[in-house]
Amino acid sequence: MRALMRRSPSFACALLCALFGPALVATAATAPAAPKKPTAASSAAPTTRAKTPASKMAAPKPKPKTNELQEIDWRDLLPETERKQYSPNAPAPVHGALGEGGPPAVQTVTTAVNTDLDQALVRLPGFIVPLGEPKNGVVREFYLVPYIGEDIHVPPPPSNQMVYVRSATGVAAEAMHEAYWVTGKMRVETRTTPLGTSAYSLVANKVEQYQY
Repeated sequence: MRALMRRSPSFACALLCALFGPALVATAATAPAAPKKPTAASSAAPTTRAKTPASKMAAPKPKPKTNELQEIDWRDLLPETERKQYSPNAPAPVHGALGEGGPPAVQTVTTAVNTDLDQALVRLPGFIVPLGEPKNGVVREFYLVPYIGEDIHVPPPPSNQMVYVRSATGVAAEAMHEAYWVTGKMRVETRTTPLGTSAYSLVANKVEQYQY
């Protein structure tokens, strides 16, 4: 994500068209991993095991408490099994037979999420896609996304890479082209708007501009 934060503010125009267009949705199913076949060693008759002193056994990594702030990256929103394939770069535009005159790129909607983030207090950097018109020059409802497409043919982020955010203080509409840190309690839940579907939501208690 830190690589993405170095994008220039020229994405201002892209904010208005990143996710606009018909809310076409393609559902991506995730298949469970196939069970491993037993090897000769594992299927052999059990033998006496040497005992390991408790002091030398590797203790499992404790999970952060829900009230303990975690600074996370976008790969953390994916299930652990999918993080190796994660890329911080925006995908290439998708053009059909009609080229630039074709329909907007389709968003991928998936149920593959990181359930450990449910109710977790997190701090996540990203770009803002406003939902609705600003009120008194301030946007208080928006999607937080890892990248902004340069045109409607760049696929919107998958649903597990979008966070629906509500903020009491909001963000000045004139500064939405900037990247921001958003802090608040995360929930794993689906939110659908005319601009797309997110697999997470967050009530922000702090929104601060990202320092490059």
